[in-house]
Amino acid sequence: MNESGGDSVDGTSADGTSAVDPLTGLTAAARAGWAAENRASAQRLSACYELLRECVRRDEAGAGHESRPGHSVVDPFDVATGYVVAAMAVSTLRAESMVSFAADLHQRYPAILAALAAGRMDQRAAELLARQMATVDPEVLPLVQQGVVDDYLAASEAGERLGAQAIRDAVDSIIARYDADGIRRRKEDASRARGVRINKGADGMSTLSATLATEEAAVLAEAIDQRAAEHAAADADAAAAHAAAAEAAGETPPDLGCHYSKAERRADALLSLVCGDSLHPGSPGQPPAPLRPKVTVIAPGNSGDGAGDGTGDDCGAQVEFTRTGQAALQALLDMLVTSDGASFEKVDPRVGAADDARRALKYRPSAELARRIRLRDGTCRHPGCAVPADDCDIDHVRPFDHADPARGGPTEECNLMCLCRRHHRFKTFSDWIYDLQPDGSLTVITPDGATMMTRPSGPLGAYRREHARNESRAWDRQQQRNPDPTTTSGDTRSEPTYWTRRASRLNTERARTTGTATGPATGPDDTRPAAHSRWWQRNAPVTSKVELDVRALLDDILDPPPF
Repeated sequence: MNESGGDSVDGTSADGTSAVDPLTGLTAAARAGWAAENRASAQRLSACYELLRECVRRDEAGAGHESRPGHSVVDPFDVATGYVVAAMAVSTLRAESMVSFAADLHQRYPAILAALAAGRMDQRAAELLARQMATVDPEVLPLVQQGVVDDYLAASEAGERLGAQAIRDAVDSIIARYDADGIRRRKEDASRARGVRINKGADGMSTLSATLATEEAAVLAEAIDQRAAEHAAADADAAAAHAAAAEAAGETPPDLGCHYSKAERRADALLSLVCGDSLHPGSPGQPPAPLRPKVTVIAPGNSGDGAGDGTGDDCGAQVEFTRTGQAALQALLDMLVTSDGASFEKVDPRVGAADDARRALKYRPSAELARRIRLRDGTCRHPGCAVPADDCDIDHVRPFDHADPARGGPTEECNLMCLCRRHHRFKTFSDWIYDLQPDGSLTVITPDGATMMTRPSGPLGAYRREHARNESRAWDRQQQRNPDPTTTSGDTRSEPTYWTRRASRLNTERARTTGTATGPATGPDDTRPAAHSRWWQRNAPVTSKVELDVRALLDDILDPPPF
């Protein structure tokens, strides 16, 4: 027992009873929560499977006698996925994975489902085991899956913690006893997943991912690491040269700030390998591959008289790379300096700017109108779907009347949206209701009354939302200055007259010139830095002829002369 009268070091309390370590209770609570989560996952997947069965039953009940087996006007799987998206607020891809995995568990892997429902296995492990057994012969699958589940649970509950690769190896060793060809078939299927994908990210970043054969990835990794090492050596040589020059001049060696991580150097090396690098050490001197970026500039229209579009849009221009997202203007300027040329596409953000009364009576939209719809929507507009707009159909929300186009369903921006081919068919042949608003917001109502809404995620839609927010803030500022301009009561706020504003402006200018004020200033303070400010001197903008030429090019594109 310690001198303070507390618990002793051997875990006994002052009264002689054994004390329970709080970590033991917390660990048990975490374990109980983990098991409950696993049971809840099994319950959710079972409900998804029953939902799929009901959708299949209704489809079979409504199919005619001439319907081909395995064919359907509206796939019951898509219907079930749509209901899962409405119920759980998940993406279409995740809902598809959920419904597909639920069907596999109930139809192919009941042993995995039983372990999940008992709380002994989590969903990620269940998915890993199911993927490894995807190509096993159905005749031996019951034996294989029971052996796989028993082996996994025995190792897990004995305290063995296996990584993903170790689990795969253990599963393959069991599969090899019953169906060695199943492993070969799985590897053949995996080779079809080979590809490169580019996804828009956030904060000015994008994701480039590649699925390659092992030997291809090994060669690429060696090339990237070699180029990264060459860049690191060149940076070290440059830093040493600067340090030697500073030491010879009796100055402090400068800190060049080249503290790159390995991942950052690999990113630079990848760009150098793909796009070329004129500064690459030891290069034979051949010029890098020419870069000709495609840039979309979203800016208000010009009526030709210098008055703009008359809407008071002061959001400014937005630079967008439609495949990877929005970019900063300075990044664009830096890229254009090193490019062989560029193609600029200017888009007027006004709603209906590309509509034409004559083409509204034709089924096919013009190329300009179709481009605007894709720039507005960004992806398929069905709730939860993320298929890029460039891979989608342009669909009429209200069906186009081919017999009498004037009766409705016009080919105009307010009646067009992007839908992937699968959801295009789903909308056409299902009884779900779609309602598109002028700002691009889409409301979808399911037959059971559930309501979902999606907003356009493309650069044009984002630009319009930002403009709407700016207008809302401007109105709020106006209301703060004078909540009700029409009132004539004594509550009306007074505002400075012209002469008061003029005197305040002159007083501010005199104070800036002489450093002393002649009277109290009633206007806003001048926040520009003084001539002797060190911050201003350090951060004074540096302009170059190339930058001025590029800015002049952008000015001509964004604000052409009125002739």
